[in-house]
Amino acid sequence: MADVKSGGAASINGDGGEKRGVGKRDPGLFPATDYNLLEAAVELSDDGEALNRWSRNRLHDSGRNLVLRTLAHTLAAFTGEFVGTFLLTLCIVSAVAASVIANALAGIWQVAVICGLGVAISIYLSAHISDAHLNPAVTIAFAILRFRVFSWKKVVVYITAQMLGGFVAGSVLFGTYHNAIVAFEEERGIERGVNGSELSAMIFGEYFPNPALFPGKAWATAVLVFVIFAFTDPHNTTVGSGKHKVPVPILIGATVMILISLYGPLTQAGLNPARDFGPRVFAALAGWGEVAIPGPRKGFWVYIVGPVCGGLAGGALYDLVAAKAMQFKMRMKKYSSRHTNCTP
Repeated sequence: MADVKSGGAASINGDGGEKRGVGKRDPGLFPATDYNLLEAAVELSDDGEALNRWSRNRLHDSGRNLVLRTLAHTLAAFTGEFVGTFLLTLCIVSAVAASVIANALAGIWQVAVICGLGVAISIYLSAHISDAHLNPAVTIAFAILRFRVFSWKKVVVYITAQMLGGFVAGSVLFGTYHNAIVAFEEERGIERGVNGSELSAMIFGEYFPNPALFPGKAWATAVLVFVIFAFTDPHNTTVGSGKHKVPVPILIGATVMILISLYGPLTQAGLNPARDFGPRVFAALAGWGEVAIPGPRKGFWVYIVGPVCGGLAGGALYDLVAAKAMQFKMRMKKYSSRHTNCTP
C-alpha cells in the first residue's frame, strides 16, 4: 500500500512490468484522482464486487462535490448581487429622501453625486463576489449579448438577488425616515395611499413628472449599458487597474452622475428596475397601496421595461459599432506590423 501511494502505477508493476508484492487488493485504496492507478486497479483486482462498489462511491462523491460547488457559486453570486444592489439602492433612495423629505440637498447635482458614488462603492464591494451587475437591465443585456461569458442559468439568481436587495433597501429607508415621512405628510395634508401621496411615495419609486416618458428612460439606460460594455471590454486598454488608468467602478459611477443630472428632471433617471421595483413593492405594503403599484396611469411597468429595452439597445449598439471598430483597428495594426517586419 505504501508503494501505491508514493510511487504511482510504476511502483505497482515494478521494473520490467513484474508485479512485485501485489496480491489481491482493495480497489478502495487507490487514489481517486489518478487515472493510471484506476486502470491498474481494474487490471489487478480479483474482487469485481468491491471494484463496482468503489466505482459507485466515486460517482456518488463526484456528484455530491459538483452539487456543493454549484451551490457555493450560486450562493456567492446571490450574496454579491444582493449586497451590492442593497447598498446601491439605499444610497439612491436615501439621497432622494434627504432631498424631498428633509430638504437637506439643494439641486439635482448633489443628489446625482451621492448616487454616483453609491454606485461606484457598490461595485467595489461586490465585484469580487459576483459580476457586480446590480441591475436587471445589465444582467439581461449580458445574458443575451454576452452569453458566451455569462450564462442564462445565472439570470434568475441575479435578478432575484437584485430585486430582494432593492426591497430590503426600501424597508431600511422606511425605518430610518419613518418619523420624518409622517411629519412631511401631516404638514402637507397627505393621506397615504390616495391620489396625491405620490409626493411621499416618490422616495421609494419613480413618478416625477410623467411615467409615460418611455423613450427617455430607455435612452438613458442605453447610454449606461453602452458605457459599461465599453469599460468592461477586455480590449479596452485605457481603463482598468494600473498606472495612468481610471478604475472602472469610478467611471461607471461618474456616468450615473451625468445621466441623473441630465435626465433626472424629465424621468427621475430610472436606470435600474431593481432600484425602482424593489422599494416600490415595500411602499405598496407599507400603506401606499395602488399609488405605488400599479401607480398613476398604471405606469409602474415603464420603469422596468424601459431600462431593459434600453440596456439591450445600448449593448447591441456597442457590439455592432464600437466593438467592431476596435476589432478592425487591432487587425489592421497586426497586419501592418507583420508586413513591416517582413520588409527587407
